[in-house]
Amino acid sequence: MTTSAVCRSLRRLRRDQRGVTAVIVAITLPVLFAFGALAINSGLWFTIKRENQSAADAAAISAAYELMAGPTGACTNPTFVTDRLTPAAAQAVAANQHVGWDNTGATTTVTCPYFDDLLATEFGAGKYSAVAVTLQQDQSSLFAFAPLASATIATKSVGVVLARDTSCILALGTGNITDVDVVGSASVCLGPLTGTTCGTPTCSISANSTSSSSIHLQGSANVTADTLITPGGNVGFTGGAFTLTLNSPPITFGPPVVDPYAATLTHTFLKPPSGLPDCSYNNSSYTWLPGNCKVAGSSVNGGDILSANTQILGKFAPTGAVHLSAPGTYWITDGDLELKDATLDCPSCTPGGAGVTIILTTAWASRGTVGTLTFGANGHLSVSSPSTGTFAGLAVIQDSNNLPPLTTYTSTTSNAQANSGATINGLVYFPNTDMTFQGTPATGSATCLVLVVKTVTLRGNPGFNSTGCSNAGLSTLPTPQMVVLGE
Repeated sequence: MTTSAVCRSLRRLRRDQRGVTAVIVAITLPVLFAFGALAINSGLWFTIKRENQSAADAAAISAAYELMAGPTGACTNPTFVTDRLTPAAAQAVAANQHVGWDNTGATTTVTCPYFDDLLATEFGAGKYSAVAVTLQQDQSSLFAFAPLASATIATKSVGVVLARDTSCILALGTGNITDVDVVGSASVCLGPLTGTTCGTPTCSISANSTSSSSIHLQGSANVTADTLITPGGNVGFTGGAFTLTLNSPPITFGPPVVDPYAATLTHTFLKPPSGLPDCSYNNSSYTWLPGNCKVAGSSVNGGDILSANTQILGKFAPTGAVHLSAPGTYWITDGDLELKDATLDCPSCTPGGAGVTIILTTAWASRGTVGTLTFGANGHLSVSSPSTGTFAGLAVIQDSNNLPPLTTYTSTTSNAQANSGATINGLVYFPNTDMTFQGTPATGSATCLVLVVKTVTLRGNPGFNSTGCSNAGLSTLPTPQMVVLGE
């Protein structure tokens, strides 16, 4: 073959493109497979991440509900996190998590308390508490030749317990019952009350019953409040002459409001000191002395004076006026407080009986009776809670939590028919009692009257207020809450 023929053959071979595609495919096919494997893996990993996000959201909500049901500052106790929050989160994760094809290294981490500047900006500093749940799951590749051999799929969700409002009336009754019944021509004011004029409402009514009429208005009743809050589905009405003045519409189908005092107002905390000596009677001054002593309730008559920190044994139903000599704690053990036509006040305590706490309790270690409260139309009670000290913020308290075995109540019904001259500042706490609260009691200069009962019937023109509760020593108020996802 001549040289020119060889050259022509080489030129044809150089221009010949037959088979090039096969070569390109052979070179690029592994790359294509690698990117395809990456796309498939990424899609599956993203699907797992999305499903795990749902699991994290469910876990955060479950943990937040546990946090809401716990005591104030629960997350400062590591045991609460491990015993309450972590199991709640784990249960929600198990029900919702996509385990993938390789669940090696899957972990659930609960962080409480959880702080974030964005949460503070969105909800307001000090108005929320939060718990974060983080899920982390290691997933291998479905293909050995994929560029990424494995990936760590991490998801996080934050459950926020958000404070909605404060309540001046909290009824703790559960089930299909009416917790708050406003009857007749009652005019209930939850705000500053001047005479019969109710100012801008400052707090709400909360009822824990699931009844559709857990809060019920009858006849020509009037209620002025910030709002009404109940797990029930509605607010019940009977008659068409009622007036309901609210800052915002009623909140229904919400969680029940936690009693903020149940964990602290225990029998151990409220019971009277042991070993008090008998009081002696000074005939010239009609005074039971020296204080820090005990006296039978039947021995105290109208015109008598009780010294500070006196334990009254048995039913206390004086006739006429009984005065308290000084600020202090007055225990009524194993008996009722009955003021049908009597007065109980502290003239030397200014203003308005300031510094007085009345506790109905029992002195027995294994049995006893805890009394209730009865006012008549002419009953007159003027007390204001101490603003500092052991019983700060506590005005009239029924010992109702963690009682000794066999303890009973002389009655589960209280009738607080306070007249217009009565002044009560602070917390009135009867969580196991069905109470009738009527008349026109004033909240006095401290402008604080908070009522916690099992159920309550409201008559007359009672006024409740929370604006001055910090001045009255009541730093904690019933606070309806809701759970939302923070991020």
